[in-house]
Amino acid sequence: MANTASAIKAAEVALDKGDYNLCIQILDPLLLSFSERTSIGAQIRLLKVTAYIGIGDEKKAIDICHTLINNKEASVRQQAKQLLSILDAPSLPRPSNWSVEIPKIEMEPSLKSSFSPANKKKKKVIYPPTGPTKNLNIGFSIITFIIISLITFLLSGCVNISTNLSIKGSDRLKISLDIESISGGYIPWQKEFADNLTNKNSVLKSQLGEINQHFESPTIRFEEGNKLLEQITIAASNASGFNIKKPEITTNNKNWIIGTRQKLRIYLDLSELPKIPGLKLNLIMHDLGKKNNFKTKPREATFEKGLTLLPLEIGQINQLEVSFWKWNKISIGIIMIISITLLSMFLQTYRLKMGFGFPELPP
Repeated sequence: MANTASAIKAAEVALDKGDYNLCIQILDPLLLSFSERTSIGAQIRLLKVTAYIGIGDEKKAIDICHTLINNKEASVRQQAKQLLSILDAPSLPRPSNWSVEIPKIEMEPSLKSSFSPANKKKKKVIYPPTGPTKNLNIGFSIITFIIISLITFLLSGCVNISTNLSIKGSDRLKISLDIESISGGYIPWQKEFADNLTNKNSVLKSQLGEINQHFESPTIRFEEGNKLLEQITIAASNASGFNIKKPEITTNNKNWIIGTRQKLRIYLDLSELPKIPGLKLNLIMHDLGKKNNFKTKPREATFEKGLTLLPLEIGQINQLEVSFWKWNKISIGIIMIISITLLSMFLQTYRLKMGFGFPELPP
Protein backbone atom coordinates (compact mmCIF):
# COMPACT_ATOMS: atom_id res chain seq x y z
CA MET A 1 0.00 0.00 0.00
CA ALA A 2 2.91 2.30 0.79
CA ASN A 3 4.40 1.58 -2.66
CA THR A 4 1.08 2.47 -4.27
CA ALA A 5 0.90 5.81 -2.42
CA SER A 6 4.48 6.67 -3.36
CA ALA A 7 3.81 5.73 -6.99
CA ILE A 8 0.72 7.97 -7.10
CA LYS A 9 2.73 10.78 -5.51
CA ALA A 10 5.46 10.37 -8.14
CA ALA A 11 2.84 10.44 -10.91
CA GLU A 12 1.37 13.66 -9.51
CA VAL A 13 4.85 15.23 -9.39
CA ALA A 14 5.47 14.25 -13.03
CA LEU A 15 2.04 15.67 -13.95
CA ASP A 16 2.83 18.98 -12.24
CA LYS A 17 6.11 19.20 -14.16
CA GLY A 18 4.36 18.55 -17.47
CA ASP A 19 6.04 15.15 -18.01
CA TYR A 20 2.85 13.41 -19.08
CA ASN A 21 4.50 10.35 -20.66
CA LEU A 22 6.37 9.58 -17.43
CA CYS A 23 3.12 10.00 -15.50
CA ILE A 24 1.42 7.41 -17.77
CA GLN A 25 4.33 4.98 -17.41
CA ILE A 26 4.10 5.16 -13.60
CA LEU A 27 0.32 4.67 -13.56
CA ASP A 28 0.02 1.81 -16.09
CA PRO A 29 1.25 -0.95 -13.71
CA LEU A 30 -1.18 0.18 -11.04
CA LEU A 31 -4.23 -0.26 -13.28
CA LEU A 32 -3.94 -4.04 -13.03
CA SER A 33 -4.03 -3.98 -9.24
CA PHE A 34 -6.95 -1.56 -8.74
CA SER A 35 -10.32 -1.71 -10.49
CA GLU A 36 -12.06 1.44 -11.70
CA ARG A 37 -14.78 0.78 -9.12
CA THR A 38 -12.40 1.34 -6.19
CA SER A 39 -11.51 4.76 -4.81
CA ILE A 40 -7.77 4.39 -5.54
CA GLY A 41 -8.49 2.98 -9.00
CA ALA A 42 -10.71 5.97 -9.82
CA GLN A 43 -8.01 8.36 -8.61
CA ILE A 44 -5.37 6.66 -10.78
CA ARG A 45 -7.59 6.81 -13.86
CA LEU A 46 -8.45 10.47 -13.36
CA LEU A 47 -4.74 11.27 -13.20
CA LYS A 48 -4.23 9.29 -16.39
CA VAL A 49 -7.08 11.18 -18.11
CA THR A 50 -5.31 14.44 -17.26
CA ALA A 51 -2.05 13.10 -18.69
CA TYR A 52 -3.75 11.98 -21.92
CA ILE A 53 -5.31 15.44 -22.29
CA GLY A 54 -1.84 16.92 -21.81
CA ILE A 55 -0.36 14.92 -24.70
CA GLY A 56 -3.44 15.52 -26.87
CA ASP A 57 -4.73 11.91 -26.89
CA GLU A 58 -8.36 12.78 -26.27
CA LYS A 59 -9.74 9.43 -27.50
CA LYS A 60 -8.04 7.44 -24.72
CA ALA A 61 -9.11 10.08 -22.18
CA ILE A 62 -12.73 9.71 -23.31
CA ASP A 63 -12.58 5.90 -23.05
CA ILE A 64 -11.37 6.11 -19.44
CA CYS A 65 -14.08 8.66 -18.55
CA HIS A 66 -16.75 6.28 -19.86
CA THR A 67 -15.53 3.63 -17.41
CA LEU A 68 -15.84 6.07 -14.49
CA ILE A 69 -19.35 7.47 -15.03
CA ASN A 70 -20.82 4.44 -13.21
CA ASN A 71 -18.50 4.66 -10.20
CA LYS A 72 -20.10 4.26 -6.79
CA GLU A 73 -18.71 7.61 -5.59
CA ALA A 74 -20.75 10.62 -6.64
CA SER A 75 -17.72 12.92 -6.81
CA VAL A 76 -15.95 10.58 -9.26
CA ARG A 77 -19.06 10.28 -11.45
CA GLN A 78 -19.44 14.05 -11.52
CA GLN A 79 -15.79 14.66 -12.45
CA ALA A 80 -16.02 12.05 -15.20
CA LYS A 81 -19.18 13.65 -16.64
CA GLN A 82 -17.62 17.12 -16.52
CA LEU A 83 -14.53 15.88 -18.35
CA LEU A 84 -16.68 14.12 -20.95
CA SER A 85 -18.71 17.27 -21.56
CA ILE A 86 -15.46 19.11 -22.27
CA LEU A 87 -13.85 16.38 -24.38
CA ASP A 88 -17.00 15.65 -26.41
CA ALA A 89 -17.62 19.31 -27.20
CA PRO A 90 -17.37 19.95 -30.95
CA SER A 91 -14.53 22.15 -32.10
CA LEU A 92 -15.75 25.44 -33.49
CA PRO A 93 -14.44 26.66 -36.85
CA ARG A 94 -11.99 29.53 -36.53
CA PRO A 95 -13.02 32.60 -38.55
CA SER A 96 -10.49 33.68 -41.13
CA ASN A 97 -10.39 37.23 -39.82
CA TRP A 98 -9.11 35.99 -36.43
CA SER A 99 -5.63 35.29 -37.81
CA VAL A 100 -3.10 37.04 -39.99
CA GLU A 101 -1.63 35.15 -42.95
CA ILE A 102 2.08 35.81 -43.33
CA PRO A 103 3.19 35.79 -46.97
CA LYS A 104 5.90 33.34 -48.04
CA ILE A 105 9.29 35.00 -48.44
CA GLU A 106 11.74 33.59 -50.97
CA MET A 107 15.32 33.47 -49.66
CA GLU A 108 18.61 33.50 -51.46
CA PRO A 109 20.34 30.08 -51.80
CA SER A 110 23.30 31.38 -49.79
CA LEU A 111 21.00 32.14 -46.86
CA LYS A 112 19.08 28.85 -46.96
CA SER A 113 22.10 26.92 -45.74
CA SER A 114 22.24 28.92 -42.52
CA PHE A 115 18.59 28.05 -41.83
CA SER A 116 18.83 24.38 -42.75
CA PRO A 117 16.98 21.90 -40.51
CA ALA A 118 20.31 20.47 -39.36
CA ASN A 119 21.19 23.77 -37.69
CA LYS A 120 17.89 23.98 -35.90
CA LYS A 121 17.82 22.76 -32.34
CA LYS A 122 14.70 20.96 -31.41
CA LYS A 123 13.16 22.65 -28.42
CA LYS A 124 11.10 20.49 -26.14
CA VAL A 125 7.62 21.84 -25.69
CA ILE A 126 6.49 21.76 -22.10
CA TYR A 127 2.76 21.96 -21.70
CA PRO A 128 1.33 23.60 -18.61
CA PRO A 129 0.29 21.10 -15.95
CA THR A 130 -3.40 20.39 -15.67
CA GLY A 131 -5.14 18.58 -12.88
CA PRO A 132 -8.49 16.87 -12.69
CA THR A 133 -11.52 19.11 -12.92
CA LYS A 134 -12.85 19.86 -9.44
CA ASN A 135 -16.14 21.24 -8.19
CA LEU A 136 -16.27 24.78 -6.84
CA ASN A 137 -15.42 24.93 -3.17
CA ILE A 138 -18.49 25.65 -1.03
CA GLY A 139 -16.62 28.49 0.69
CA PHE A 140 -16.02 30.14 -2.69
CA SER A 141 -19.73 29.78 -3.52
CA ILE A 142 -20.78 31.37 -0.22
CA ILE A 143 -18.38 34.30 -0.65
CA THR A 144 -19.61 34.85 -4.23
CA PHE A 145 -23.22 34.84 -3.03
CA ILE A 146 -22.44 37.35 -0.25
CA ILE A 147 -20.66 39.69 -2.68
CA ILE A 148 -23.57 39.58 -5.16
CA SER A 149 -26.04 40.19 -2.32
CA LEU A 150 -24.05 43.19 -1.07
CA ILE A 151 -23.91 44.67 -4.57
CA THR A 152 -27.67 44.19 -4.91
CA PHE A 153 -28.27 45.89 -1.57
CA LEU A 154 -26.00 48.78 -2.49
CA LEU A 155 -27.79 49.29 -5.79
CA SER A 156 -31.15 48.99 -4.05
CA GLY A 157 -30.11 51.77 -1.65
CA CYS A 158 -28.51 55.07 -2.61
CA VAL A 159 -31.91 56.81 -2.52
CA ASN A 160 -33.67 59.34 -0.30
CA ILE A 161 -37.35 58.51 0.20
CA SER A 162 -39.60 61.15 1.77
CA THR A 163 -43.30 60.64 2.53
CA ASN A 164 -45.21 63.93 2.81
CA LEU A 165 -48.50 64.24 4.75
CA SER A 166 -50.54 67.42 4.58
CA ILE A 167 -53.64 67.69 6.81
CA LYS A 168 -56.34 69.58 4.89
CA GLY A 169 -59.27 69.21 7.30
CA SER A 170 -60.79 67.19 10.09
CA ASP A 171 -60.90 64.05 7.93
CA ARG A 172 -58.90 65.12 4.91
CA LEU A 173 -55.26 64.70 4.01
CA LYS A 174 -52.94 64.75 1.02
CA ILE A 175 -50.13 62.23 0.51
CA SER A 176 -47.08 62.69 -1.69
CA LEU A 177 -43.93 60.64 -2.15
CA ASP A 178 -40.52 61.90 -3.30
CA ILE A 179 -37.73 59.49 -4.30
CA GLU A 180 -34.32 60.97 -5.12
CA SER A 181 -31.54 58.78 -6.53
CA ILE A 182 -28.03 59.59 -5.27
CA SER A 183 -26.37 57.47 -7.97
CA GLY A 184 -27.12 60.05 -10.68
CA GLY A 185 -29.80 58.04 -12.51
CA TYR A 186 -32.67 55.65 -12.05
CA ILE A 187 -31.83 52.30 -10.46
CA PRO A 188 -33.84 49.14 -11.32
CA TRP A 189 -35.67 49.35 -7.98
CA GLN A 190 -37.15 52.75 -8.86
CA LYS A 191 -38.41 51.63 -12.27
CA GLU A 192 -40.05 48.50 -10.88
CA PHE A 193 -41.60 50.50 -8.03
CA ALA A 194 -43.17 52.97 -10.47
CA ASP A 195 -44.48 50.10 -12.63
CA ASN A 196 -46.01 48.38 -9.60
CA LEU A 197 -47.82 51.56 -8.55
CA THR A 198 -49.16 52.03 -12.08
CA ASN A 199 -50.43 48.44 -12.20
CA LYS A 200 -52.25 48.94 -8.89
CA ASN A 201 -54.44 51.66 -10.49
CA SER A 202 -53.40 54.04 -7.73
CA VAL A 203 -54.83 57.55 -7.40
CA LEU A 204 -51.26 58.85 -7.25
CA LYS A 205 -50.18 61.11 -10.07
CA SER A 206 -46.55 60.62 -11.05
CA GLN A 207 -43.98 63.16 -12.21
CA LEU A 208 -40.72 61.57 -13.31
CA GLY A 209 -37.51 63.55 -13.66
CA GLU A 210 -33.98 62.52 -14.55
CA ILE A 211 -33.08 61.36 -11.03
CA ASN A 212 -36.26 62.20 -9.06
CA GLN A 213 -39.68 60.60 -8.83
CA HIS A 214 -42.66 62.49 -7.41
CA PHE A 215 -46.01 60.84 -6.67
CA GLU A 216 -48.92 62.92 -5.38
CA SER A 217 -52.49 62.11 -4.39
CA PRO A 218 -55.53 64.41 -4.40
CA THR A 219 -57.15 65.37 -1.09
CA ILE A 220 -58.62 62.15 0.32
CA ARG A 221 -60.12 60.84 3.57
CA PHE A 222 -57.99 59.18 6.22
CA GLU A 223 -59.54 55.78 5.46
CA GLU A 224 -58.58 56.14 1.80
CA GLY A 225 -55.13 57.35 2.89
CA ASN A 226 -54.54 54.11 4.81
CA LYS A 227 -55.47 52.06 1.72
CA LEU A 228 -53.16 54.18 -0.43
CA LEU A 229 -50.26 53.69 2.01
CA GLU A 230 -50.91 49.94 1.89
CA GLN A 231 -50.64 50.01 -1.92
CA ILE A 232 -47.38 51.95 -1.71
CA THR A 233 -46.00 49.45 0.83
CA ILE A 234 -46.91 46.44 -1.34
CA ALA A 235 -45.30 48.04 -4.38
CA ALA A 236 -42.11 48.80 -2.41
CA SER A 237 -42.00 45.23 -1.02
CA ASN A 238 -42.37 43.68 -4.48
CA ALA A 239 -39.71 45.96 -5.98
CA SER A 240 -37.11 45.56 -3.20
CA GLY A 241 -37.77 41.96 -2.15
CA PHE A 242 -38.03 42.94 1.53
CA ASN A 243 -40.98 42.33 3.84
CA ILE A 244 -42.25 45.83 4.66
CA LYS A 245 -45.28 46.07 6.93
CA LYS A 246 -47.95 48.58 6.02
CA PRO A 247 -48.05 51.84 8.05
CA GLU A 248 -51.11 52.78 10.07
CA ILE A 249 -52.67 56.23 10.54
CA THR A 250 -55.33 56.67 13.24
CA THR A 251 -57.15 59.86 14.20
CA ASN A 252 -59.39 60.99 17.07
CA ASN A 253 -61.48 64.10 16.37
CA LYS A 254 -63.54 66.26 18.74
CA ASN A 255 -65.72 68.97 17.18
CA TRP A 256 -66.04 72.16 19.24
CA ILE A 257 -68.08 74.11 16.63
CA ILE A 258 -65.38 76.74 16.17
CA GLY A 259 -62.86 74.03 15.32
CA THR A 260 -61.85 70.43 15.64
CA ARG A 261 -59.34 69.07 18.12
CA GLN A 262 -57.44 66.33 16.32
CA LYS A 263 -55.11 63.67 17.66
CA LEU A 264 -53.05 61.95 14.97
CA ARG A 265 -51.05 58.75 15.48
CA ILE A 266 -48.72 57.26 12.83
CA TYR A 267 -47.23 53.78 13.30
CA LEU A 268 -44.41 52.55 11.00
CA ASP A 269 -42.94 49.09 11.63
CA LEU A 270 -39.54 48.88 9.89
CA SER A 271 -38.15 46.18 12.19
CA GLU A 272 -37.82 43.63 9.35
CA LEU A 273 -36.14 46.04 6.92
CA PRO A 274 -32.33 45.58 6.92
CA LYS A 275 -30.05 48.59 7.13
CA ILE A 276 -28.90 49.42 3.61
CA PRO A 277 -26.03 51.87 3.00
CA GLY A 278 -27.26 55.01 1.26
CA LEU A 279 -30.97 54.46 2.03
CA LYS A 280 -32.66 57.31 3.92
CA LEU A 281 -36.35 57.41 4.91
CA ASN A 282 -38.12 60.56 6.12
CA LEU A 283 -41.64 61.51 7.15
CA ILE A 284 -42.57 65.15 6.47
CA MET A 285 -45.74 66.79 7.79
CA HIS A 286 -46.99 70.17 6.62
CA ASP A 287 -48.74 73.03 8.45
CA LEU A 288 -48.65 71.56 11.95
CA GLY A 289 -46.14 74.00 13.44
CA LYS A 290 -43.70 73.70 16.28
CA LYS A 291 -46.06 74.47 19.15
CA ASN A 292 -48.10 71.32 18.82
CA ASN A 293 -47.77 68.46 21.22
CA PHE A 294 -45.40 66.08 19.42
CA LYS A 295 -44.31 62.67 20.72
CA THR A 296 -41.94 60.66 18.50
CA LYS A 297 -39.99 57.41 18.83
CA PRO A 298 -37.17 56.47 18.48
CA ARG A 299 -35.82 59.73 16.95
CA GLU A 300 -36.76 63.36 17.57
CA ALA A 301 -38.56 65.47 15.01
CA THR A 302 -37.16 68.76 13.71
CA PHE A 303 -39.16 71.85 12.74
CA GLU A 304 -38.42 74.35 9.98
CA LYS A 305 -40.59 76.80 8.01
CA GLY A 306 -43.90 75.13 8.77
CA LEU A 307 -42.51 71.64 8.11
CA THR A 308 -42.10 68.84 10.62
CA LEU A 309 -39.34 66.40 9.62
CA LEU A 310 -39.07 62.99 11.29
CA PRO A 311 -36.09 60.84 10.17
CA LEU A 312 -37.19 57.18 10.26
CA GLU A 313 -34.98 54.59 11.93
CA ILE A 314 -34.53 51.47 9.80
CA GLY A 315 -34.78 48.19 11.72
CA GLN A 316 -37.05 49.66 14.44
CA ILE A 317 -40.66 50.64 15.10
CA ASN A 318 -41.24 54.36 14.43
CA GLN A 319 -44.13 56.21 16.10
CA LEU A 320 -45.47 59.73 15.97
CA GLU A 321 -48.30 61.24 18.02
CA VAL A 322 -49.45 64.84 17.63
CA SER A 323 -52.48 66.88 18.71
CA PHE A 324 -53.57 70.09 16.98
CA TRP A 325 -56.53 72.32 16.17
CA LYS A 326 -58.18 72.77 12.82
CA TRP A 327 -60.29 75.92 12.99
CA ASN A 328 -63.66 76.29 11.23
CA LYS A 329 -63.46 79.67 9.51
CA ILE A 330 -67.20 79.82 8.74
CA SER A 331 -68.17 79.13 12.34
CA ILE A 332 -65.69 81.70 13.62
CA GLY A 333 -67.08 84.29 11.17
CA ILE A 334 -70.68 83.66 12.25
CA ILE A 335 -69.72 83.92 15.93
CA MET A 336 -67.94 87.22 15.29
CA ILE A 337 -70.97 88.67 13.45
CA ILE A 338 -73.31 87.61 16.26
CA SER A 339 -70.92 89.02 18.85
CA ILE A 340 -70.69 92.39 17.08
CA THR A 341 -74.50 92.54 16.73
CA LEU A 342 -75.05 91.82 20.42
CA LEU A 343 -72.42 94.35 21.41
CA SER A 344 -74.10 97.01 19.25
CA MET A 345 -77.52 96.30 20.82
CA PHE A 346 -76.05 96.46 24.31
CA LEU A 347 -74.39 99.83 23.65
CA GLN A 348 -77.64 101.27 22.21
CA THR A 349 -79.65 100.17 25.24
CA TYR A 350 -77.06 101.58 27.61
CA ARG A 351 -77.10 104.91 25.76
CA LEU A 352 -80.87 105.22 26.15
CA LYS A 353 -80.59 104.52 29.86
CA MET A 354 -78.04 107.29 30.20
CA GLY A 355 -80.57 109.82 28.79
CA PHE A 356 -79.23 109.96 25.38
CA GLY A 357 -82.27 109.13 23.30
CA PHE A 358 -82.78 109.13 19.61
CA PRO A 359 -82.12 112.49 17.95
CA GLU A 360 -85.31 114.76 17.71
CA LEU A 361 -86.22 117.61 15.34
CA PRO A 362 -86.61 121.12 16.94
CA PRO A 363 -90.24 122.34 17.54
